[in-house]
Amino acid sequence: MKILLTPGQAVCLHGWWRARPSLTWPDVLADEALTFGRLFDVNLREQDLFLLQPDLQAWIKLSRVSLADCPRMRPWDAHPVRDFRADLADLIAMRWSADTLARMGVSYTDLQSLGVTADTMALFNFTLMMWSSLGFQRAHAVEVPHNTLYRLFNMSKQDVLACLK
Repeated sequence: MKILLTPGQAVCLHGWWRARPSLTWPDVLADEALTFGRLFDVNLREQDLFLLQPDLQAWIKLSRVSLADCPRMRPWDAHPVRDFRADLADLIAMRWSADTLARMGVSYTDLQSLGVTADTMALFNFTLMMWSSLGFQRAHAVEVPHNTLYRLFNMSKQDVLACLK
């Protein structure tokens, strides 16, 4: 599979003297500068990059994709924990929204497996509704002390429980 490039993309990716009207996976293999982020920055579409190399692990093993690229990798169904081996600190550092995490398939259960606690939930700076969208439920909140829930959501435990399934 090859991606057809505009003249501007060809020059940006291959250089003035080696500009070619297309990009292939062997081109990516041959040039360490051709990362997913770089290709995306020259306006290549996710779908085209997926057709170029549909194997997510090939991108990862080659170090041509990073955790920061994960939200843009929808055609691969990329998951930051499963595919990129992200830990809780990585996810906090990325500062992704709850919606972005949910779109990538990250759930509250995933975060629990990474060690999220009621105290570390505050590091994400999410509202109760955002946590709920990730799967935080009444059963989880019941286990959290009153003062911790109040610190997290500025709501009493009774109000938090009333808002959750």
